Amino acid sequence: MQVGEHSGNQAQLDLLARLLDAAARRELPVWLGGGWAIDARLGRITRAHDDLDLTYPAARHDEFVELIGTLGATVTEITGYGFLADCGGVLLDCEPAHWTGTAWEVEGTPPGSCPDAAEGSLAGLRMRCNSWAAILWDYFHYADESPQAQWPARHVHSYGLACAAVGAAEVARLRAHFDAGRNSPSRQDH
Repeated sequence: MQVGEHSGNQAQLDLLARLLDAAARRELPVWLGGGWAIDARLGRITRAHDDLDLTYPAARHDEFVELIGTLGATVTEITGYGFLADCGGVLLDCEPAHWTGTAWEVEGTPPGSCPDAAEGSLAGLRMRCNSWAAILWDYFHYADESPQAQWPARHVHSYGLACAAVGAAEVARLRAHFDAGRNSPSRQDH
């Protein structure tokens, strides 16, 4: 799929380029998540996208909100994991990463969820992306909430691409790790 095949993709890519440029000028790391992260890690656009999933340093929350505000974004909803914002009709789904002393990590995901290196590329733009493990973690949560047979086709497609990229053995290992974490006594107390 080419960028021009879906005008929403182009608007999101244009916004992403401006956002990453503004973040780089502030030395504020931002990671792409969700379906766009899959596409960036694969180096190609695979489908039409509904939003931009972004991860940012929790310790710099106010600065991140101010940054997206300079691009025209308005926070529209506080969620259990972060917040949603509208930026000229583009939905930003934002989640904080927490500093562990050695790296930024998305809470509850395996180590390495927010790599420091730019491991993705779209339309000639290099970018940081959430790790394959963090991407799959989101799908594992989604699968626990809704059977895959009820998923929209775009989610089934993206999940299939992520699974193919890491391989069946790694998906099984990650799913077992995910299930073990959900069933541990310390997790059940929360």
